[in-house]
Amino acid sequence: MPIMSRGHVSLTLAPAVLTMLVLVLSPRSTANKPVWARKGTAFYPSCRRPFNHCGPLRILSPDRRSAVEITYSVDADYPDLETATLRVTTLGRNRGEVNPVASVEDEITWSPDSKAFFIDGNENAYGDDHVAVYTLDDPKLGPDRITGAVEQDMVRSFPPCEAADPIDICTELAAKPEGFIGVVGVDWVGDSSRMIVMGEIPCSSSMGGIMCQVLGYEIEVPSGRILRRMEPKEFARRWQHSMAWKFQDPGPPEFKAKAAATPN
Repeated sequence: MPIMSRGHVSLTLAPAVLTMLVLVLSPRSTANKPVWARKGTAFYPSCRRPFNHCGPLRILSPDRRSAVEITYSVDADYPDLETATLRVTTLGRNRGEVNPVASVEDEITWSPDSKAFFIDGNENAYGDDHVAVYTLDDPKLGPDRITGAVEQDMVRSFPPCEAADPIDICTELAAKPEGFIGVVGVDWVGDSSRMIVMGEIPCSSSMGGIMCQVLGYEIEVPSGRILRRMEPKEFARRWQHSMAWKFQDPGPPEFKAKAAATPN
């Protein structure tokens, strides 16, 4: 889920436990209410009986020629768990299957020209968010790797080892930002060649002075090249209308130098 829609949380539970809690406790939305992109349609990648039940879903492209058809089946080895299959069709012809990007809750947003869609997803309750783009012109359907430049810019903007009260593994995180920077899609720009995404630092006290920090980006698809970088206030001003949640500015980060200069 978008980290700015919640208060600060502390990572006192293992990610696997958090994932199970979300699977069990999250209520099923009768209208597939989006979590990230206002124009998106949410779905569960899996459902655990008897707590919830997943039904089939058909998410049409704007031109109504293509669709992502979601069905659920039960594995004989796990009779209490229904898992999703995502099949892409055009004029009823099967184009292939794609995968959810995360294990807790996912969401599909078609491009205005119906040539691509992105899937946002969340792995647990503290902000482990992901996005992937699927392009119909690609015979393999993708997914396209679009988040590398954003992750690198986020870690340059908010270096983990420079944060006030840095996490013990800050060096490892800085070297592999894809392991902790969350990126979600918010909207398309015009057609399927540009999109708006949000980069986010996990909203966990373990991140020290950079917890909950976010930046907005306009990026090129499928290269992921950054076309515009937006500080929180500009991002909210330009794109709040496309967000499915009320964005809140996290305020400035706290770095070591600033913390050291602050009088007791």
